Amino acid sequence: MVELVLGSVVSLWLLFGLVTGIILAVIVLVGVLFSRDLNRGITTTISEVLLAGLGDKKEVFLANLEKELKRRGLIPRVPLAKEADLIYRDFFNEVRIYAAQEGTALRFGYRISATSIAVTLGVILLIPFVVGSVVLFALALLRRNNTQMTLREAGQSAELLTRET
Repeated sequence: MVELVLGSVVSLWLLFGLVTGIILAVIVLVGVLFSRDLNRGITTTISEVLLAGLGDKKEVFLANLEKELKRRGLIPRVPLAKEADLIYRDFFNEVRIYAAQEGTALRFGYRISATSIAVTLGVILLIPFVVGSVVLFALALLRRNNTQMTLREAGQSAELLTRET
């Protein structure tokens, strides 16, 4: 008798968890589908730094930055549109890199966005495979952190190389 009561309580609890998970997944899916900027993905990081004394060396800095990124395994490309100076894409991330002269300084910045494919796949996996979704987003987060660290290091190296020229 106790086993029957306990079994039905556990079943109800699991059913409640499943229904709650599905409801949350539907809410996230609707939020993502009606997001204003889904074509560009969801921006996860924006970073900018002013590099003093490099305002007139934008092209040299970008060439050194591209070389440093390639050396570290991130192969950027020049975008067709001029909203960024360089773009790097992998399955999880899209990075828009830009540099702008501001007086005697150079503003170096980047915007990392989760790709719409990764976000869509994550939401789809959220419904039936919650654990798979957590693993996917954990890998994306690890890759984003690695990409961010590589961009920061390449920027510092490009700055030093630019100052030497």
